[in-house]
Amino acid sequence: MAKVIKLKRKEKPYAVRWKNGEKEVQEAFDTRAEAELFRSQKNIDTAKDRKRKRPRKTGENPTFKAVAQSYLTVKEHPRRGDPIAPITLRVYESYLRERIYPAIGSVLIANVSRQHFEEVYDTCVLAGFSRKTRKETLRLITAVLKHAKACDYITEVPSHDIDTSPTNKEKIRERMERDEKTYTPDEVYTMLAAADSLAQDDKLQTRRVWARYRPMLYFLVYTGTRISEARGFPRKDFLPRDGVIKITQSAPEKGDVGYVKTADAVRDIPLHPILEEVLKEWLGDHSRILAFGTESDVPICGSNLYSRMLEPLKERADALAESKSDPRFVRVSRNRAFHAFRHHYASRLVKKGANLKELQTLMGHATAAITLDTYAHLFEGDQRELVTTLVI
Repeated sequence: MAKVIKLKRKEKPYAVRWKNGEKEVQEAFDTRAEAELFRSQKNIDTAKDRKRKRPRKTGENPTFKAVAQSYLTVKEHPRRGDPIAPITLRVYESYLRERIYPAIGSVLIANVSRQHFEEVYDTCVLAGFSRKTRKETLRLITAVLKHAKACDYITEVPSHDIDTSPTNKEKIRERMERDEKTYTPDEVYTMLAAADSLAQDDKLQTRRVWARYRPMLYFLVYTGTRISEARGFPRKDFLPRDGVIKITQSAPEKGDVGYVKTADAVRDIPLHPILEEVLKEWLGDHSRILAFGTESDVPICGSNLYSRMLEPLKERADALAESKSDPRFVRVSRNRAFHAFRHHYASRLVKKGANLKELQTLMGHATAAITLDTYAHLFEGDQRELVTTLVI
C-alpha cells in the first residue's frame, strides 16, 4: 500500500512511496496535500492487496456530505487528466446542496442504501424537478459512492432499480413544452432587424454598445453555438478563407476563457455569407483577441448580456412589430433566452435536410444519443404530408 512520508530536505520534502513488485518506488512533492492527493488517485496497491478486498479501517466512516466534498475536490484538481469544467462543478454543487444533502447529507457513508436513493428521488419528484434532473441526481449519488469505495470507506456500491421512465403526464407536458424551447423564424427575423435598428440608433451610446451586440447576435443565430462559446470566441477562429467558424474556446459565466466543454465540442461550422460580412465589418473595427470581448479584452459579463442585450433587443423587436412596417415582424416571447437561438439553429438544419450525425457534429454533442434525446421531435416530420401523399 502506498504511504506518504516526509523527507529530510528543503526541496519537495514530501513523497509517496510504494512497492512495484520487488522494487520500492517513490515520487516527491512540494506539499503534503499534493502527496496525499496523488496517493489517493494513484490508488497504488501491492499485488497481495489487489487480490483481496481491503477491509475498511475501524472508525473511518465519514458522512455522505464529507465524501461528496472530497469527490468534488478530486474532480476539480485531478492529478491526471483534465479538471471538471467550472460550470459542471457548479451544477454538481447545486444538486448536492439542494437535492441530496437535505435527505442524506448526514448519513454515514457505510449506511447509505437503496432506501436513500428512493428518498432523494421522491424528494425530486415532489419538488417538480424534470426527469432528466432526477436521473442526473441519482447518477451523482452513485459517483460519490464509487469514490467512497476507491477511498476504502465501503467495499460495495449499493445499487437501485428505480424506474426513471416518464409518466404519461410527463410525456404530455414534454410534448407541449417542445415549441417553447425555440424562437420561431419570424421572431428571429424580427430580432435581427431590431439589432440592425439599435446599431443605427440616434443615441451615440446605444450605437456603441450595439456595434458589439449586433455581430454577437448574428453569430448566435448563424452558428447555433452556446452563449459561453460566443463569449469566449477568439478572432483567430474566424476563418473566411477556409469558409468556416472554428469552435475551440468557451467562457462560462463565472469562469475564465478555456477549452470548450468536451473534445466533441471542438468543431468547424460552415461560415454563412451573411455572418461573414457582419464579422468582417466588426473585427475590422478592433484588434482585440476576443471577437466579442470588452475594451479590456475579457468576456462580457453574462448577466449584462441579459439586461443590456436581450431585454432591449426584445423591446425594440416589439416596437417594430407594432409599427407593422414588415408583415414578418412579430412580438417576441419573453420566456426564452440565448439557448433558444441554438434550438432554432438545430430546427432549421433539420428542415433543410440534415441527418442525425450531421446535426450531432454541428451542435458539438459528444454522442448521437444526446442529440437524439434533445432534438428527436425535429425528426418526426410532417405526418399530414406523409399520409396525404400515399399512393395505393
